Amino acid sequence: MPDAPTRDLSTKEIEAYSRDGVICARGLLPDRWVERMAAAIDRNVEHPSLLGGAVSMRDANFSGDLFVWKLDDDFRDFVYESPAARIAQQLLGSRVVRHFYDQLFVKPPGCHVPTPWHHDITFWPVDPSCRGLCSLWITFDEVERASSGLEFVKGSHRWERRFKAITPNYDPYMADSDYEDAPDIDADRASYDLFCPDLQPGDMLIFNAHVVHGSSGNHSTDQPRRALASRWCDDSVVFEPRHATMPLLWDHGLEAGEFLAGSLFPQILPEPIEQEGARRSLGPEPPDPDYAKQVMNQITERMAGVR
Repeated sequence: MPDAPTRDLSTKEIEAYSRDGVICARGLLPDRWVERMAAAIDRNVEHPSLLGGAVSMRDANFSGDLFVWKLDDDFRDFVYESPAARIAQQLLGSRVVRHFYDQLFVKPPGCHVPTPWHHDITFWPVDPSCRGLCSLWITFDEVERASSGLEFVKGSHRWERRFKAITPNYDPYMADSDYEDAPDIDADRASYDLFCPDLQPGDMLIFNAHVVHGSSGNHSTDQPRRALASRWCDDSVVFEPRHATMPLLWDHGLEAGEFLAGSLFPQILPEPIEQEGARRSLGPEPPDPDYAKQVMNQITERMAGVR
């Protein structure tokens, strides 16, 4: 079962999350988890997964990866044993908490790759009206705005507009969407209530799937920026497969309109479901090559049709 966090979130923090769509929470993770996951991220940068190789920009020194918990046992243990699920439960207010997926964002000193303004909900193959999702964005380094600190538009989770899913490498598949472009927030910063706290290792930004956020490149000459986004959901989130969303390379068995569940989105609280984690408990679980090829071929065919 998951560890307890070092402390519970305060009433004021939970109220601020509801009001602003984001909070900075400090002192929740025990040092042993901070140290363990920092080392695990460094190892992943050296040995990325198939997805990691696709989303990274090696020429620009940017490294990313997704669904790392399926392949690396430290990240698997973080899902099942760290306090992350219990922290998410306090924000989601749900008895049932499922792991959605994990994602890495590594910008070493001098990595000038920005993260464009976006909200996460349009990246994901879920019903965009679903509200039961949150992200725990954990840093393993000191971070400030100049070293690519994540910046948020407070209250934007209540906007009714939906924006295109723009990636750091401006992936044309993700951008091929009927959603509108995100506003040029940098051109009119005074018009927005922006939030970008300085962070220490182990601090986390906890945010709503609908809140608009982004970051500059890392313009520091000596500060790395290693971050893990641990993403969680309750039992109300509905699977909605559609174009221009994050590809799922594992066969999850879900049909449109079903609630997220199963081996790709396992329940962690109130307790894990044995059959959902049975295969992963045997060791690393790479995608089935035939299924992954089928998914990627569908993307290729769609993009060929829009050129």
